[in-house]
Amino acid sequence: MLDPIGPLPREVYWRRRALAIGAILLVIALVLWGVAILAGALAPERTAAEPAPQAAPPPAQPHGPPAPAAPPPPPPCADQDLRLAAEPVDDSYPAGEPIALRMVLTNASSKSCVRDTNRMLREIVVSTSDGTRFWSSNDCQVESTNETPLLEPGESVRNEIEWTGVSSTRDATPKQCAAEHDTAVAGDYVVGARLEGLISQPVPFKITG
Repeated sequence: MLDPIGPLPREVYWRRRALAIGAILLVIALVLWGVAILAGALAPERTAAEPAPQAAPPPAQPHGPPAPAAPPPPPPCADQDLRLAAEPVDDSYPAGEPIALRMVLTNASSKSCVRDTNRMLREIVVSTSDGTRFWSSNDCQVESTNETPLLEPGESVRNEIEWTGVSSTRDATPKQCAAEHDTAVAGDYVVGARLEGLISQPVPFKITG
């Protein structure tokens, strides 16, 4: 079937067939090339790079003005800003009766302040009219307290104690504190107060017979 038949030589027919096959292959190649170009033109374009991620928005700030800062604590009271006084609750007491005495600490400055009034820092002293020390609230006092009052300008703090009228000895031992002591007789006495380096003026009172 493939042998050429005709009046011309066989080579002529083979060349004609080769040319026909080449022409067909060229047409097919052109068609495929055209299809490829058309497909590329219709395909969607791709972006060269992914878009950068968007930064997260800052957190929303609370509305309204910021809360005010806490005020600083009041400073300690200086000695020159305080006034210390000793007072008998009454001007006179019957002999043998308990005697109420008190210490009064006043803020004489124009600013608020705090002062340590620990029981071991304050003292009330009773003396006879000639200045002889007769009794002290600290002679047989052993416990401590935690007292740091806030004093507004002009404000006072009072510490009251009840004296039984018996004498005491400085630096007394527990045995000496438990022993019997002299009892104050009728006469004139003075009471004074001390808070660390602060010392009050003595104030007189009487014990009556």
